[in-house]
Amino acid sequence: MKANFLCPNCRSYLNVGKNIVVVVKNANGDKGILLLSIQLGDYKIKKHANFDIEDDEIIKIYCPSCSKSIKHDSVYDNIYKILMQDEEDQEYEILFSGIYGERCTYQIRGCKVSSFGEDAGKYLDLTI
Repeated sequence: MKANFLCPNCRSYLNVGKNIVVVVKNANGDKGILLLSIQLGDYKIKKHANFDIEDDEIIKIYCPSCSKSIKHDSVYDNIYKILMQDEEDQEYEILFSGIYGERCTYQIRGCKVSSFGEDAGKYLDLTI
């Protein structure tokens, strides 16, 4: 699948090759870069070995271009949003958790919702 992933604020491209590039801040306030898979439901994350993030740690996520938070306006403090354009220029919201190690992603276009990951049931009210 050929897709582009965009910042919801500045609409800069976030994907390079098979990775989505984001800037994160851990609970200690340290910043680093994460590379997320462009494949929805693939939760492999690449990061620098010296950038420490613990499982279940809440991280803050930012666009590497405009430096703005990509936090979604939901009742949950840990849900983030990027945009995805498919090969036919259809645009989707991609929502995902900012809890490191939590596996939940939602692809939303209009009333159609696809969910991915074993933790997806935790936030199903986001999609109603």
